[in-house]
Parts: sequence; structure tokens; C-alpha cells
Amino acid sequence: MNKHYIAGLIDGEGYLGLIPCKNKNLKNKSFEPVIKIGMTGIEAKHIFEQIVNLYGGKIESYTRTTSMGRQVYTFNIKSKKKVYNLLKDIQPYLYVKKAQAKLLIEFCNLPITHTRHANYNPEIVKRKEEIYQELKNLKLPQPLATTN
Repeated sequence: MNKHYIAGLIDGEGYLGLIPCKNKNLKNKSFEPVIKIGMTGIEAKHIFEQIVNLYGGKIESYTRTTSMGRQVYTFNIKSKKKVYNLLKDIQPYLYVKKAQAKLLIEFCNLPITHTRHANYNPEIVKRKEEIYQELKNLKLPQPLATTN
């Protein structure tokens, strides 16, 4: 298992994003960074186990199978530190999701912004919300190139 291979998996089968957290005790929105990869077959489970051994995270299996009868497995990391460590290692090898990785790395470098935290800064809260919107915009379908 190497960084190039993991980057290829994320480029092809992965999701990089922020999940809004629902916490009634916080006045501002908070977000949780996430990396997910979904694949089918027992091979996927073995691949994900190797990634978990290197970076942490969790593997889930779905009881439903594909039309070909293959089991569905997902790998995900939701820890800010673990997301950061994985992305720092593979970012140079990403192509499709390089912009998302750059935004998530920036997000992970921002300090805690809970209103009850001593270092609360509304500008950082604003930047986190901007990163969330930028990531959403990057997932929108892009128009196909046309020749004229």
C-alpha cells in the first residue's frame, strides 16, 4: 500500500468534504472533515484494512449487495487530525480531488471556533463556512467541453 495508490482510490472512488454538525449548544455552525471511499468485493475490505492500519479510520459493510452479488464496503475517516495526516501524504499525487484536498487541509489547520472556546474568532468561523460552500461548489457537475 503506497501513497500513489491511495490517492488514485480517492480520486476515483472517494469523497472529500465537510459534514455540518448539529449541536444545539453552539451558536455557530461547526463542521467535521471527512474522507470516504466506497468499493465492492472482499478485495475492497482488504485494501481498506491496510489504509486503516496506516491512517486510522473505520470500515463499514452493507448487507445489500450489488447486482453482481458483491458486498459493498466503505472506508471513512472523520477525525480532523487523521484527515489532515492522510491528505498531507497523498495531496501531491491527487489529480481529480486536489482542490478539495487543499481546502480540507486549510480547514484542518484552522483553530477551534466554538463560541465557548477561549480563542473564538468570528473571522475563522466565516472562513470555515466559506470552505464548506467552496467544497459544495466543487461537487457540482461541470459543463462538458465543447468544440466550436
